Parts: sequence; structure tokens; C-alpha cells
Amino acid sequence: MAELNLDYYRGSDQYSDGDVEDRILRDVRKLTAAGKAEDPDGQPDAQEMLYGVIDEAYRTGDETDGFAYLYHLSPVRENILSWYPFRKDASALEIGAGPGAVTGILCKKMASVTSVDLSKRRCMINYERHRSADNLKIMVGNLNEMKFPGLFDYVILNGVFEYAGSFTKEGQPYQTFLRRCAGFLKEDGVLLVAIENRLGLKYFAGAPEDHTGNYMEGLKGYRQGSGVRTFSRAEWLDLAADCGLRVRRFYYPSPDYKFPGEVFTDESLSAASYDRNRWNFDARRLELFPEREMAASLQKEGVLATFMNSFLVELSASERLETPEETGEGSEILYAKVNADRASCFQIQTVIRRNGDGQRVVSKEPLTDAAQAHLLRMHEYEKTQKTRTLLLEGRQYPVRMLCGEEKDGRFLYRYLEGENLGERVAQVAEAGDDAAVIRMTDALWSLLLQGEVEEDGAGKEGQDAFRRVFGEVPGAGEGRLLCPANIDLIFDNLILSGDTVWIIDGEWVFDFPVPAGFILWRAVNELYAGHESLEQVLPKQKLLGRYQITPAQAQTYWKWADFFEKQTVKANELARYARPEKKADLKDIHTFGQRARLTSTLYIDRGQGFSEKDVVRQEVSLKDGVYEAVFDIPHPEAVRDLRFDPIEGTCCVCALSSPDGQLRPVNAARARKKIPLEGGYTRVCEFLTTDPSYRLVCRGGVPERVRITGRMDLRSEDWALGRAGSLLGKYQRIFRL
Repeated sequence: MAELNLDYYRGSDQYSDGDVEDRILRDVRKLTAAGKAEDPDGQPDAQEMLYGVIDEAYRTGDETDGFAYLYHLSPVRENILSWYPFRKDASALEIGAGPGAVTGILCKKMASVTSVDLSKRRCMINYERHRSADNLKIMVGNLNEMKFPGLFDYVILNGVFEYAGSFTKEGQPYQTFLRRCAGFLKEDGVLLVAIENRLGLKYFAGAPEDHTGNYMEGLKGYRQGSGVRTFSRAEWLDLAADCGLRVRRFYYPSPDYKFPGEVFTDESLSAASYDRNRWNFDARRLELFPEREMAASLQKEGVLATFMNSFLVELSASERLETPEETGEGSEILYAKVNADRASCFQIQTVIRRNGDGQRVVSKEPLTDAAQAHLLRMHEYEKTQKTRTLLLEGRQYPVRMLCGEEKDGRFLYRYLEGENLGERVAQVAEAGDDAAVIRMTDALWSLLLQGEVEEDGAGKEGQDAFRRVFGEVPGAGEGRLLCPANIDLIFDNLILSGDTVWIIDGEWVFDFPVPAGFILWRAVNELYAGHESLEQVLPKQKLLGRYQITPAQAQTYWKWADFFEKQTVKANELARYARPEKKADLKDIHTFGQRARLTSTLYIDRGQGFSEKDVVRQEVSLKDGVYEAVFDIPHPEAVRDLRFDPIEGTCCVCALSSPDGQLRPVNAARARKKIPLEGGYTRVCEFLTTDPSYRLVCRGGVPERVRITGRMDLRSEDWALGRAGSLLGKYQRIFRL
């Protein structure tokens, strides 16, 4: 059982997320009582219960409270270290362990773990989560006052180092704290620091600085005395040298160290695909440009490492590297993809290593005991596959399944040097060569149809199996059914190496009939999802129609895929907490800056209709959305009608009224509920046009002066297009009812 040490606790917590931590502690205790808090991956329903607790926090609390639950409790947090080749029988000091986001994975990989934090409440959460770990000691209090029986093989700082300026009183707080942490290491010990990159690409693209909440603060330099800061790659090299340490390696967790799905090194980053899921959890995040496309440009320039969003920095004072015997790995890790955001029976990781002979080896490994059977099924399928053929640019290539070799519960594959066909089809698409895209898709369709066709249909047993995995059974007109069916036969899983095309990653293979059209739809959908510009070259539905996949069938296939992802695999649980990034076109920002002073126009009809010859214009200054304009009307006795245009050239949302008459919207897309204004009520009007307009109906004759007041929010045309689609969808749903 874990040990909780309070000898150094001084009676007050010095760092906290607030009262939400009391609720987290309460809920973790409930999970512990139900036997679900520890090792949630090892029990089929434990992870579901854990995410249920997070769901409830988002539902009943505010956004900040919900994220606190997600940040502290999500199992995906462990991905930052689950792949790391720690020495066997090692000891670790985890500084600033908090509620134990990575304590569990350290306990699984280490002989002994000492976790330290200033907050008793956070340590209690950690203790409740990992109380059965016999190799864990949790210590509450100030690290500077603590005494340890010996030095450690590893010191871990996960999201802690950036705060050194707030709890280290000496001059040069970051150097002082880094030296202090290194002082707890054995002579050949290793210090691991997970932290954001000050120059992370997401900050350029519109994400607020993670710690201060201010846009671009780290990019332009932190304010003096802020107590928090992050560092760039070059700054880490200098910082380490100042402290008598050396950076052994930079690892690059992606999309960041908090919720990583992949980890790159300098070697693997040059061939990285920056299109894995990058969930955004900050409702204030802007999108000034597509981060993925910019990353591809930086990669081509060879500078992507400088702008990755996070680092896992590996430091040591020693020149010595671990031996294969010490880690049990026998090789250097170059890349890791950790699929932990899934049901426990499907949780695996893929690791690329370089062995002692300099050869690269790919390893697929279970993250849970339950996932071992998943890998065994994949391996059995690999062994039974026959050679097929694929026509590429007029040449027939043999197609073979890459088969792994089982060793100590892992499956080892040779690393293929060659061309990924997903990259080839993307290149021809970017070049605008729709004919080449069609030829490659034809080739994939032909390859699919070389599989074993189930002539007699699925049968009841096959239909039941299909329903369990995909939610509903195929209709009568689905055409060819394949069995066994590799539904992940996509372009990215085809590698042309030498004179052979190899199929890799046969993870999703089923022993019941599956429509060939569904498999092709998945391949096409994956291609278009990763390359949005392809739609302009060749509309997706046009390509699908070539293989008799109708829009109705595509919708059915989407439902199958959605059920498979969410109900069967339970993949991408993090997606439910993601928030959309707000698109911010710099042209709109420039326009809105100009429109802080805007021109409103009152059109006057004296019997000949409205025209530009008879208008009153008024310059109006908007401040915090507050609108006020006064129009002097010459010869009001001759006026028959008035039209008021609050602005020209910009969409807007207005809540305006006049004490001199009634404002009636002419072309508002929606007039929402009434709100109190100027002692009365007015409607909030959404104008999705750049020429918003009202009629002003005066009571008892037109006065010499008209006053209009209220609120006005300027909106972009992109907002208007999105809002129009949303309203149209709503009305369509109403009509269907």
C-alpha cells in the first residue's frame, strides 16, 4: 500500500485550482470505493466511469472546473511517459506531482517512486488514486525542507518547471531550481522535464499562452514578475549549460505534452505527419491560420523542431547512456504513437526503435493485458494473407502483407524504407491532377476486390457480428462483401518499397462479411479529411460516385464508422470536450478596427421612394458595442417613410430602439427574444447580410430629431455563412417534424 507522509506539511496548501479540487477528491474516493480509480485501463468499465465523472463536471460546473477534471484525471496524460525506456529497477523522484496525472505510469515502470507536492489536497487525490501501489511514497510539503534516504535514477518534472519563478526566491530562479533538481540525481541520473515551448506554433496560430491566458505573451517576452515562463529549444540548451547539464535528447510530444498522441525525436520529426487529432480545450482560442498547413511548411524548411508546441527534455550531467541490459529495450527510441484514448482491449502503442546494428525496428505493444488478444488477432491475419497486385502508373506491383514476429508479448516488424502511397496521392492532389487521384483510387478499388468475396451474403451470424461492431446491418444492395475484411486498407497503410507494395497496420480486420464499398469509402474519407484542398480539385462525392457509392450510402457508411469509433473502439474520448477554434481572418480584424467608427444612414422618402439624394448620414463611434446616433431631419412634415441602415458592408447583431418610433427589421435572418432597453423592450436581430436595414415607424408624425440607441456587435462574413447553415439546418429539422 502507498505511503502518505505529512512530516513536512506546514498546515496550508500553497498551490491549488480552488474548490474544484475538493470535488475531484470526493469523486476519486467514490471511484476508489467502487474499485475503479486505480488502473482504469485494466477494467472494461473503469475508464467509462472515469470519463462519466469528467462529463458530470463539465455539465454541472463551468468550463474551468470541467477542464480541471479532464487535466488531472484523463488517462491520456500518462502518454507523455508510457513509452519511455526507463531503466529496470530504477527509482524516481516526481516533483510537483499534483493529483497524480503520471504517478500511476511511473509506479508501473519503476521499482520505487517518491512523489512530492506542496498541496495536501492534491496529494490526497494522488494517494486515493494509487493507494494500492506498494512502491509509492507521497510526501506533502516544501521540497527544500525534505530529506531523502538516497539519490534517484530519475527526477520527473511534468508541467512544473515553468512555475519556478513563483516558488524559488533566489536570483535566477530557473537556474537555481534546475540545479536543485539535478542535485537529487545519482551520478548518471536523468532529469526529465515536460513543458510547453515558448515558441510553440499554436501560439502563433492564435492560442492564448497556457499559464497567463494572454495572447502571444510568451512570443513577445513575459512581463517582469509574472512568476511563470516557458523556454524555447535554444534557451533550453543555454539553460542546461549554465547548470552544468547537457541536453541528451529533445522529445517532441504532439500535439503537446498534456494530451500527447505521438512523440517524435529530431530524426523522426523530419518525416512526421502533423495531422493527428489536435483537440482544443480553450474556448478563447483563435485560428489565425491553419496550424497543420504551417507545420508542413516549417517541416520542409527543416525548422519544425523549433516550433513544436511542447518538449520532453532529457537532461543529465553524465555522458553515459543506458545499456540495453539496463532498459530491457535493446535500442534507441525514435518515435512512439500511443493509442491509449480507446477501450482498454484496444489500447496499443507503436514504437520505432534503432537497434545496436543501426537498423530500425517497428514494435507494436499492448498497453493493457486485455489488448494482447487484439494484437494476436492482427498477427494471425497477417500470417494468412496471400499476394495480390496493384497497378501504379502502368506497372503491376506485387502486394504483400507485412508480417510481424512475436517476442516477449510484442510484435516486431522491419522498418520499410520507401514511399507512402498516402503521400503520393496527396502530392498529385495538391498539384491539381484529378486524373491521377482517380487512377490511384481505381487501383485501390481493384486491390480491394482481389480479397475473398462472400458470395452467399452475410447470413444471420455474420449480420449479428456486423451489428455488434458497426451498429446496423448492410442493406440488400451493398454489392460485394469481403471476408475477412481489413477495413483499414487506406492509402497511408500502403508502402511502396523496392518492387513491392506492402500493406501495414492490419489492426482492424474482421472475420465477418463487410461491404467493399464501405472499405473504399473509409479510404477516400481519410484522404479528404487529411487534405481539405482536395475537395477543390475533385469533389469527394464525384469520386465516390465512380464506384456507385451514392450520397445515401455515404451517409450510412458515416453512421457505421461513427458507431465503430464511439461505441466499439471508444476512441477519441477527448473529442467530446474539445472546443472549436474561432476563425479570425486578419482582413476582418483590420475591417473591424476601421469600423470602430462607422457610418449610419437614415434614408428619407418624401413620396418618390428612397434614394441617395435624400439621406442623413451620421458618424458613430462604437465603444464596447454601445451604439448611439442622432439624426436631424429637414422638413419633417413632408416625410412619408424612413429607412435606417445602421452600417454598410458588414454583418452584425443589433439590439436597437428609438424613443421616437418603432424600429422594424427589414432583412434580419432572425429576430430573437426581447431584451430590456431604454425603459422598454427591443428584439436582438441577426443580420447575415452586409446591408442591414430597419424601417422606422414614427408615432404621431416625424419629429425634427430622431435618436437611436442600443448595442451592435460586428460580425464577419464567415460567421454569417456558418450561422446561415445552422439556421437552415434548424428549419429543416422543424419541417421534418
